[in-house]
Amino acid sequence: MLAALTNPLWAETTDSLANRLAQTEARLASLEQQNSVEQRIQINGFLRFAMEQSNDIKDAAGNDLLYRGTVDDDSWNNRRLTRAGLQVNARISDDAEAVVQLLSRASEDFNVEAQWAYLAYDVAPSVKLRAGRLVLPFYLHSQYLNVGYAYPWIELPTEIYGAIPVDTMEGLDATWTVNTGPVSHSINVFWGSMQVDIGNGLLFDINNQHGLNIRSSMGNISTWAGFTSSQVNLDLSSIFAAIPDPTSYNLDKAYAHYASVGIQYDNGSLLMMAETTELKINAPDNWFPTQPASYVMAGYRFGKVMPHLTWAMVDARGVGKVDDSLPFGIAQSLFDDYADRQKSWTLGARYDVTSGIALKAEATRFYDFDNDRVNTSGTFNGGGAPDKANPMVFRLAVDAVF
Repeated sequence: MLAALTNPLWAETTDSLANRLAQTEARLASLEQQNSVEQRIQINGFLRFAMEQSNDIKDAAGNDLLYRGTVDDDSWNNRRLTRAGLQVNARISDDAEAVVQLLSRASEDFNVEAQWAYLAYDVAPSVKLRAGRLVLPFYLHSQYLNVGYAYPWIELPTEIYGAIPVDTMEGLDATWTVNTGPVSHSINVFWGSMQVDIGNGLLFDINNQHGLNIRSSMGNISTWAGFTSSQVNLDLSSIFAAIPDPTSYNLDKAYAHYASVGIQYDNGSLLMMAETTELKINAPDNWFPTQPASYVMAGYRFGKVMPHLTWAMVDARGVGKVDDSLPFGIAQSLFDDYADRQKSWTLGARYDVTSGIALKAEATRFYDFDNDRVNTSGTFNGGGAPDKANPMVFRLAVDAVF
């Protein structure tokens, strides 16, 4: 018996078994590590292909007017609204998480940028702190502005969502979730800064941006209310270089505020939404118009199809307060440049092909660009109201999430 145990063949068999056990343990450890990574990291994405075209729109002088500066009647524009995004949520610990959302737009040759990039820490089960690049908490639909699948339109009502051409800031915030009886609330306070490039070498530098917003929900109803104040800087000397003392119209820590209120009702069949906002900047000689904007929307789901109708408006107020006593008419010229006034009707439909994919079509008719005090081109580029009685924009899109 002892001789058998000391046999080289037995020793080899024992070594082989030990090796197999070690390999099995290594594979199990690898699987456990893989499961751990899968539990810690979550990846989601969204994709949108959209095309749009306008009818032939001109001003009174016969000049072509382009919707949002790029959309005309010559061909379908496939770039302005087409985009893709990828979001990574990485759990650092039970209380900490890193979130990065990468976004690429066809209008920017699909160059990738970090739309979100922040660290989140749960101070308590109902209190979360975040720091980094955050979405602007200005709107009812702030958290999913670029995820077209999340809302019925192809383009969110431009009268509100097109007023500020950026949707992120660098800063920090704190969110407290609490219930009061049957109503749940999410109370958010934030602070940060951002820059808004408006072209022609002009840059709005916005600092000390802080505010409060409250989102509440009860059953089929959810509401939103927010208020933001900030200090705004803008150097206008590059466009008024030939005028004496052009810096007197610069914005130097000018007070600005943005206020918004919204409500949504959704019982699974009937969807109704409304939102109203106001943007105001205290500019020298009151050259920046106060801009109130609103929309009301209703839609109804018939199985996989939801037709919907939206009315929206934006106005430019304060022209009577413009102090244009100084020569060159600078204050009035600036007011006219930044004034937007228009109303619109949007008729659209959404078809849910399957869970995660939706086809959309919509047509928007714009009107009421001027009155006896202001004459604007609204969201069309140009210096005056469209001459055509019914300027329209048509859109088609497919939205997906994965």
